[in-house]
Amino acid sequence: MCISPWKTILKGSTSTIVNHFVFNCHTHIGDAFISLDKTAGRRWNVEELVAPPHGLKHKMLEKASERTVGEGMRKAISVMRRCGTTHFCDFREGGVRGAEQLRKIAESEGINAIILGRPAELKYDRDETDEILGIANGIGVSSISDWDYDELQKVAEHTRKRKKMFALHASEAFREDINAILDLKPTFLVHMSSASIDDIEIVADEEIPVVVCPRSNAFFGIRPDIEGMVAHGVTLLLGTDNAMIVPPDIMDEVDYLLNNFDVSREQALEIVYENPRKSLNVSVNIQQTD
Repeated sequence: MCISPWKTILKGSTSTIVNHFVFNCHTHIGDAFISLDKTAGRRWNVEELVAPPHGLKHKMLEKASERTVGEGMRKAISVMRRCGTTHFCDFREGGVRGAEQLRKIAESEGINAIILGRPAELKYDRDETDEILGIANGIGVSSISDWDYDELQKVAEHTRKRKKMFALHASEAFREDINAILDLKPTFLVHMSSASIDDIEIVADEEIPVVVCPRSNAFFGIRPDIEGMVAHGVTLLLGTDNAMIVPPDIMDEVDYLLNNFDVSREQALEIVYENPRKSLNVSVNIQQTD
């Protein structure tokens, strides 16, 4: 349990905190009810475990009751609150119902949530997308590799017209076409853990923030080039990713970042405090939707 969420990050730092603000910039708390204990020792890859529509996670979500999923969400939020998290950004599966469920739970738990919903299936449906955007703060999809690109373009364009956030996972387990990704005009990207240094430079030039989730990447045997991103001036954010893989404890994520990457405490402070405020505009009431 984190007694002081800033204790680790501020130790030895000259920085001070004026406003209490801790942001977990990428979560999937909808899968918090899933336990991988029975598969301990198995080496999962991204496609087998989390890729839609046939990854284990999605099969489990289809079978689970709304109550089971909701209980897992509340437990995940409890972890975040104990460690001082004030805001989190969640990629919520399950279409309209999934987004609505998270909105209600976040409101009842009194935590600030940026909800990025997604279509229930890997296709564009105008009415469904419009309904999701009436509930959520935007759309957060898996990756261009999972979608028919023309369909994904329609989702992205619809989201932009509604002046909402559009984000996606990019080059997580393998390199994807960065130009195709950026043509979708994302608000931010998640992972870039298998991107080339040229891709990283392009993202930096385009000033697109990237959420890194190093503990989740490590689970899959992937090491993101965080040092390269820092060197090229990418605006970095930090997230914990799937709650079924690692608990949504952002201070444990900070510890892992500091212990495994060449990142200073001042840089870590920017990643979890300053950068989210600027990149995700959290000065407004982010729970407010249409």
